Amino acid sequence: MYLGLTYISHSKKHLTEDMRMQLMRECQVRNAHNNITGLLLYQQGFFLQYIEGEPEMVRAVFGRIERDQRHENVELISEDVLMARRFPNWTMFFRDYDFIYPHIRQDFAELTTLALMVEALDDNPELQNTMFAFLQISHDQALE
Repeated sequence: MYLGLTYISHSKKHLTEDMRMQLMRECQVRNAHNNITGLLLYQQGFFLQYIEGEPEMVRAVFGRIERDQRHENVELISEDVLMARRFPNWTMFFRDYDFIYPHIRQDFAELTTLALMVEALDDNPELQNTMFAFLQISHDQALE
């Protein structure tokens, strides 16, 4: 049995693209060590993260995130008991939508990855809707 946990937070300071990539690499290493899988989405200072693994470890990781001084307004969105991981191969899938969103329409690989995320969340419409709402924060205006 596994626990899947989703939260949203805001970065206290502006993160450059290099800083965001460094954060992603740190997450991947730490999560591999703790047997945590999931995804991390970034957009305009906001993070949406989904982590999954053994319940005690997921709660410990989330506790560290809540105490991390780089975050503010950490909001728990959902906790789900899982029989199997949704993202067993992703120590931390990362997408920086400030960087890639303008190219998403031309990038078949990115569309395929988004389709995999949607399919993996098929059993949880609320979490699916949270992810979509996060992705639409500012990009609806950018397309007008």
